[in-house]
Amino acid sequence: MSRDTPIDKQRRSTDVSSDDSRSSQHGGERRVVTALCYDLIGSTNLFNLMDIEDYQDMIAAFQQAARQAITTHSGVVRVEAGDGGVALFPIELGPRDAASAAIRAGVGIVKACQRLARELDRDDLRVRVGVATSVALIRDAQLQNWIHEPVTGAALALATRLEAAAEADSVLVSEETRNLAGRSHAFVPEGTRMLKGFSEPENVWRAIGHRRELDRFHAFGRLDGTFVGRVAELDRIEKAWDAAVGGKGQVLAITGQAGIGKSRLLRQARRMIHAQPARSLFFQCLPGGFRSTLHPLVNSFSQRRSDPADGGRLTVDAVAAQFARHGVEDAEVIGIFSHLLGADGRNEAFSDSSPKAIQKSARQALSKVLSVICGQTPLVIAVEDIHWIDPTSEYLLREAARLVPTLPALLIVTSRENRHASLFAEGEPEHISLGPLDHDETRLAIAARWPNNRQEALPQLLEVSERISGGVPLFIEEICQWAFESAAEDAMSVPANASRNHVSAFEGILNSRLENLGSARDVARAGAVAGDRFTVSLLRPLLPEASRKSLLHAAETLCESGFLTRVRAHGGIAYGFRHALIQETIYNGLLKTQRRLLHRRLFMAANGNRAIAGWLDTGALAEHAEAAGLPEHAVSSFMRAGKEHASRSAMVEARHHLERALALCETMPKGVSDELHLSVLTVLGPLLTATVGPNSTPARILYEKGVEIARRQPKEDQPKWFPLYWGWWLTGQNFMEMHSRARKVQAMLSGIADREIELQVNHSIWAIEFNVGRQGEAQKAIRAGLALYDDEAAKASRNVFGGHDAKVCGLGQLALSLWLTGQTEESSKALADMVAFVDRIAHMPSKSHSLDTEAVSAFYRNDHARLIEISGRMGDFAKKHELQSLSALAMLFRGWAVAHIENLSSGHEIFRAGLALLRELGTVADLPIYLYMHATMLGQARKYQTAIEVATEAIREANATGHGYWLAELHRRRALLLSCAKVEEPALLPDLRTAIVIAQEQGAVALLHRSQRSAKELGLAGEL
Repeated sequence: MSRDTPIDKQRRSTDVSSDDSRSSQHGGERRVVTALCYDLIGSTNLFNLMDIEDYQDMIAAFQQAARQAITTHSGVVRVEAGDGGVALFPIELGPRDAASAAIRAGVGIVKACQRLARELDRDDLRVRVGVATSVALIRDAQLQNWIHEPVTGAALALATRLEAAAEADSVLVSEETRNLAGRSHAFVPEGTRMLKGFSEPENVWRAIGHRRELDRFHAFGRLDGTFVGRVAELDRIEKAWDAAVGGKGQVLAITGQAGIGKSRLLRQARRMIHAQPARSLFFQCLPGGFRSTLHPLVNSFSQRRSDPADGGRLTVDAVAAQFARHGVEDAEVIGIFSHLLGADGRNEAFSDSSPKAIQKSARQALSKVLSVICGQTPLVIAVEDIHWIDPTSEYLLREAARLVPTLPALLIVTSRENRHASLFAEGEPEHISLGPLDHDETRLAIAARWPNNRQEALPQLLEVSERISGGVPLFIEEICQWAFESAAEDAMSVPANASRNHVSAFEGILNSRLENLGSARDVARAGAVAGDRFTVSLLRPLLPEASRKSLLHAAETLCESGFLTRVRAHGGIAYGFRHALIQETIYNGLLKTQRRLLHRRLFMAANGNRAIAGWLDTGALAEHAEAAGLPEHAVSSFMRAGKEHASRSAMVEARHHLERALALCETMPKGVSDELHLSVLTVLGPLLTATVGPNSTPARILYEKGVEIARRQPKEDQPKWFPLYWGWWLTGQNFMEMHSRARKVQAMLSGIADREIELQVNHSIWAIEFNVGRQGEAQKAIRAGLALYDDEAAKASRNVFGGHDAKVCGLGQLALSLWLTGQTEESSKALADMVAFVDRIAHMPSKSHSLDTEAVSAFYRNDHARLIEISGRMGDFAKKHELQSLSALAMLFRGWAVAHIENLSSGHEIFRAGLALLRELGTVADLPIYLYMHATMLGQARKYQTAIEVATEAIREANATGHGYWLAELHRRRALLLSCAKVEEPALLPDLRTAIVIAQEQGAVALLHRSQRSAKELGLAGEL
């Protein structure tokens, strides 16, 4: 005799045999609810066994099949998480039909999993399902959309416990579910179980099949289930992979129009490749991603953010974990990629490195990564849609293409345009151009995708479907989906625009399908404006009249109808368009006023709450502001984006954002936009001087424009725009022009009561006066400037003006200038003060500057032993902070010292390596001095003619640029080299006379003494 369970009692009290329900005293209704829970078995083990891309593909395929099984039987997926989910079945079906539908869905999930296991040849792919029924309390306000609201009842919890207790590939149901569905299904008793969280044991049953068909439920064929055609293309990919496995890496480029099947071919190729051991790296470029640094790599991290509390931001730990998955644990690799990705917790020292130094480190890191991975197993790298690639990713892709031929690796890129021709400078990759499917292939594809419930209509519609599809796989899918959605109509008819070309026919079918979706159409349009990803939370401010429940329902409808796919995102479910062409078509179909309104709503919502669309970077937000007709907001956002990208050494992207801001400023009325205009110029200027050089035309034009606008501003606002004045003098074409500009800035800003500006004006003056050889003026400017120095103001200024602290620069410049003017003891004191001060402020770039100054001072004094010690500290500091320019200087000065006290040949070799690196990095600051050193060592090696040529080049460079403070020493050195080359004495006299005259004019006592001593040693003192 069976006992009564709590649910039996509830059933009797609510009479579940009918559809009637009883109102609750709490203002709701008691209704019978059936829930289903499903979960893959051992998914963690599968994750560890499989390649990450394969695993993700498998999970996506499984979840799609599970959703289809549920929705086909009228269920609604309430929760989908990872490898499982929970579904509810509408109370409108009635308790018996709902229970039967849930069991059918569960059996469908098991069969789908078994089918997928066969396709993947994996006998360890298993699923288990639990189904339970209980009385639930549904509030009055929830009745219309009860599935999406909290429901008070035991069904959800019980289904979860039954799923956990089920055997592999089985559906375990509760006693109540079995009683309701007993007439339509067969069951095997599984005994009584104590389930966690339930005080009473539950009789459970295993569903083994259904007894009769229910006509109201139907399925439609999967649109992407069969791969048709592309035999020759797959053969070429297979041959390329075979060559790569043999150690001869290959690069393939697949091109073709949107929707032609590039992604489909790539997916099929990856499946074919992974039939044997291989690793896979998959990256996808997204629309609008051109300005978003490393966005294909950033998107690959979307599932590995460390903590929901961090707002979804990428962290260094997440970067390290991602690389560790592929066996890469190198700290330098993690460091450089964390910097490029802008990860939280990254080493800020990278921000002080030059762009070229960062690029070199990135190349080395990429080489290490590929070597490690390929050392384990052959590798396939797939990069989709490179027509949207960003410059930093493109740079690394070029490098990967250069490295791949020497590795067991296959690099495949896809593109709409023929981008590969210009992208890969090392050689043309093998090119696979995709065209439409041929006549027979098109018909096969249509037949394979045609909905099962409309097979009788296929013969009469096959020809017209072939014609309007144009053999384009995406268009074929849309036609077949249209056929499915037209199934409820009495008769199917071809859209009116079918006679037009297949592109316009695609647009017509897409629009026709959207029109039939009611309110879901508005969600599709809002989503098209939002971009490649959006959530219900983001849709709410875009469509404020709609409720959250209606938006969720519309988004799910769009998923089920093939417009959208669910995208796993940080913190929940997001939606994206199944194909970029669908998004583009819907977006292009919007009126300009509709676009602008939606862009405006999106910008205002996301700008006020960045968490609502955390995947949108600042540059994307700026583009929404621009499209919304909000130019001032757009300029401000583009500026922020430029700064963010510059901090990650993504200078091309940073420049693009800032130049876009500048272009917007120039469309605004003059005077109205002056402050915005000047703000953009202030940020863009240093970026141009750092990337294309201070003497470049773009930098010169920018600062000339900036000073022109700044001079129109009120005098009280001038301090705000001083960085533009600073940049203006810095971008002079040579030291003479820089000298003139520095003095003009001093005159322009005279009378402005700002101590920091006065200090920095003196900073520019002493730097240029020293270099042109006017030591008295340099020392005067240094002393005047240092008297104005303020510790607090310096904390900001040292990162803006010259990239180093003004006091460190002033003391160091003073030490060098005092030595040149013969004040050796005072020079040593200033040098010691500089070293003590820079150690106190602990500012890394200033320490680098001071080490350079120490080395130059030792070089002046011919203190080779000290120079070896200093260059050692320089090298250590450079290595610690990854400063390639300082590392090059350390090599240059060490080589000079080693050549003099240890070994000329090895020292000269070290020197030349350092100079070559400086040239490569574009950071040769004192070329005449370095050429002087080079000529001297060539002379010591008795290569006199070459040495004379180098010295002559150095003199020519110094005269052309006005870099005059070492010019006396250059002429003296050439005279000595001419003497060693046995040139007649009269030929030496012009250089010696010039050296003495220049030294006297500059007050360079130390250099004057050297020239006079050399003249005496050569026996020419009387001739002068």
